[in-house]
Amino acid sequence: MAGGNKQVDGLRRHELASYDILDTPAETEFDDIVRVASETCGMPVSLISLLDGERQWFKAETGFGRNETPLSQSICAYTVQQDDVFEIEDLTLDARTSDNPLVTGGPEVRFYAGAPLRTADGVALGALCVLDTKPNKLTPSQAFVLRTLAHQVMTTLELRRSLRQRRETDRRNTAILESALDYAIVSLDLAGIVTSWSPGAERILGWDEAEMRGKPAHVFFTDEDVANGVPEQEMALALLSGRGADERWHVRKDGSRFWANGEMMPLRDEHDRHEGFLKILRDRTEQRNAAAKEQADAAFMRGVLSSSADCIKVLDPDARLTFMNEGGLAVMEADDFNQVKGCDWTGFWKGRAQMDAKAAFWAALAGGTGHFQAPAETLKGTAKWWDVQVTPIRGADGRPERLLVVSRDVTAQRASEQRIVESEKRWRGLFEGMQEGFFSGEIIRNANGKATDYRFVEINPAFAAQSGLPVETVGRTVREAIPDIPDWLIETYARVVDTGTPEVFEISVPQLGRVFEVRAYREAENRFAAMFIDVSDRKQAETRRAALAELGDRLRNSDDAGEIACVAAEILGRTLGLSHAGYGAVDHDRETIAVGDGWTAPGIPGIGGVHSFRDYGSYIENLKSGRAVIIDDVANDVRTANDAEALAAIHVRSLLNLPLMEHGRFVALLFALKAKPYAWTGEEISFANNIADRTRAALARIEAEERQRTLNLELSHRMKNMLAMVQSIATQTMRTATDLNAAKDVLAGRLIALSKSHDLLLGGEIGSAPIETLIESALQTHRDNPGRFVLKGPTFTIGSKAAMSLSLMLHELATNAAKYGALSTAQGKVSVEWTLREDGGEPHCALRWLEQGGPVVKAPTRSGFGSRLIGRGLAGNFGGEVDLSYPATGVMCTIDAPLRGLQAEDAPATNR
Repeated sequence: MAGGNKQVDGLRRHELASYDILDTPAETEFDDIVRVASETCGMPVSLISLLDGERQWFKAETGFGRNETPLSQSICAYTVQQDDVFEIEDLTLDARTSDNPLVTGGPEVRFYAGAPLRTADGVALGALCVLDTKPNKLTPSQAFVLRTLAHQVMTTLELRRSLRQRRETDRRNTAILESALDYAIVSLDLAGIVTSWSPGAERILGWDEAEMRGKPAHVFFTDEDVANGVPEQEMALALLSGRGADERWHVRKDGSRFWANGEMMPLRDEHDRHEGFLKILRDRTEQRNAAAKEQADAAFMRGVLSSSADCIKVLDPDARLTFMNEGGLAVMEADDFNQVKGCDWTGFWKGRAQMDAKAAFWAALAGGTGHFQAPAETLKGTAKWWDVQVTPIRGADGRPERLLVVSRDVTAQRASEQRIVESEKRWRGLFEGMQEGFFSGEIIRNANGKATDYRFVEINPAFAAQSGLPVETVGRTVREAIPDIPDWLIETYARVVDTGTPEVFEISVPQLGRVFEVRAYREAENRFAAMFIDVSDRKQAETRRAALAELGDRLRNSDDAGEIACVAAEILGRTLGLSHAGYGAVDHDRETIAVGDGWTAPGIPGIGGVHSFRDYGSYIENLKSGRAVIIDDVANDVRTANDAEALAAIHVRSLLNLPLMEHGRFVALLFALKAKPYAWTGEEISFANNIADRTRAALARIEAEERQRTLNLELSHRMKNMLAMVQSIATQTMRTATDLNAAKDVLAGRLIALSKSHDLLLGGEIGSAPIETLIESALQTHRDNPGRFVLKGPTFTIGSKAAMSLSLMLHELATNAAKYGALSTAQGKVSVEWTLREDGGEPHCALRWLEQGGPVVKAPTRSGFGSRLIGRGLAGNFGGEVDLSYPATGVMCTIDAPLRGLQAEDAPATNR
């Protein structure tokens, strides 16, 4: 079909709405038109087609069998673009229609001719068309008939609209008449016969309408007035001046008289033809003195005329001013009537206003009423807005011979209206720009009065965004827009309407992941309004606070590290709506994470096991440096884009990784994963950090308690070993001592060496000490100058099992060297060197003690406790061999033992 124009389509739909014709039942006058068109043109099909949005609807049809088709199949859509009859002789040969379903399929139309249906303003509503199943062509006569019938369609539509408007006007007039009980309102035909009688007339005059209809108005005039022809005079005056006013005596049904003032006005039909009179009476019986009252009223009317702010003028048939009241002269800022007398009244107006003034003048001169509003300046140049009405003043022959012009200064009113418009615009802008969603609706009830649905009356953009419903939903019912709407929501709004009591409740929109607080209140009758306030953030904050409280309660009562990790993962995953959540131990060097049970959303496989970070992206360095990794969409982030498929395989599209550090090392990870792309908020990241901190604190508490238990056991065991070793040293020392003083000194030195090794072990990690530190501590008492000892070798730790034995051995070697060897002279020194090597696939340590610069060494003839301590007593502790030799240049002691033996720890006493 032809391309549409949104502005034209909108104007067409507006016009169609004013005719109230769409989807109405068949009507004879329209059915007759299509039959005449079909028969006159000799075509089997004739339609009255109206274009409505995405469809064309047929008010009348013959030979077609449908009442509408999609607009995409409409040929009339081309006709509305024409000014006259539009014709296609063979639809199969025209590019615009050759592929139209009506042409290619049933009913296989071949010929089309249509006349546009245009309003008086030129808006094309549709077309009257005829169709044939074979190629054809209209004759000039047929085209004339089609054009004429199209005009008849529009005439009929206009008549329907006028009748509808007339009925509405009659309804309003009837309501006015029935409510105006202080006035007797009577309508008369041209002969003065009563045609209608208002309730006010019945109350004032006494007769009811049935009694008075068809009788002359003379009945309620006095005999004198009837004899003087007063009723006829009033009708003549009404015709002459547009209305006739009088005050006189009238007669009631019971014969009593009452004084009334009244008006008689001519009644005109829609074509401005005189069809009768309207008589209005008001009981003024209290004014008894007719002459005085008449003079007072006349004086009053003259005063009103002179003091009226309205500018009242009389024009001659050439539109020249012949009269202006005093109030008019004042409002026009004229000093004297002579300033404007004889001037062309239309000359006071400019531009479009002058055109409106001339149109009103000619309308009144033709016997009608002209009315318009326009701006014009006073004689002193003051700009004002005027509401102007021009009516004819008729002569004796009933024709307008002068014109009455009443111009009212509406400048203030106009300004007020403009302020109202601006206010409405401002409030409309606020309504459309407000962040809170708002809509008003109307409850729909069934025959039993039960609320079953509601219709959207107004929707603001914020509500459209919140609900996902377009603003165009206005006019539709909620069940049309949302078929599965819960009944409780409709019942809630109905309760607000029925009770008039506002209600506040919450509603969730899962599709948007939002929660709204709804404040509903009654507007009028079945109308209500509802404001939607987004409380999602508040609800989420409450949920997170409750989750943290729950986490604290559950962690406080748990001493199991695995259970703590599972609890944290479950609360994190449930609160943030994750696919996976967990707390995993990290191997910093291998760059892996061991994931336990964790938490997994229902229906998604778990991801427990050991994972390599580099299998899922290139962000491990961020984690190692203690920086959180937050990725909204792994497919679009440079760190994970290349591994997006691997992440998708475990249902991950968005991730939040929080590293946990100890002494600068990456040791654990709290992870939060989502199966869909997601923008993490600051509040969610803070919540996850809080979970991580509390989880790590709980685990640290368990680890600290475990370390304390281990330390206590180790100290107990070590104390027992220490006492046993002291006992052994004391026994051996005393057994080989030559005198008590010597034994005391030797024992003291050995116990000091034992004490230092013990202090050394307790100063570092329990149960181990660096080898170089151990050696330096054992030799410290003999270091009398910086060059005494040369220590050289790789760094590794000595376990508690060998530490004290090695300290005692070094103490014995140093003591002997101080007595007999290199340390007994100022030039002597000792070299202690150690190396590591592989022996049989197992690492070994070789440590050598070598004395230099001392006296010539001789091998001892017997071995004391110290020698046995060095040569035999400690070798078994290392799991290796000790070689003690005495070359002349200096004592040399070599220890060769497996590294595991040197690094072994004593088992706690409870495990022995």
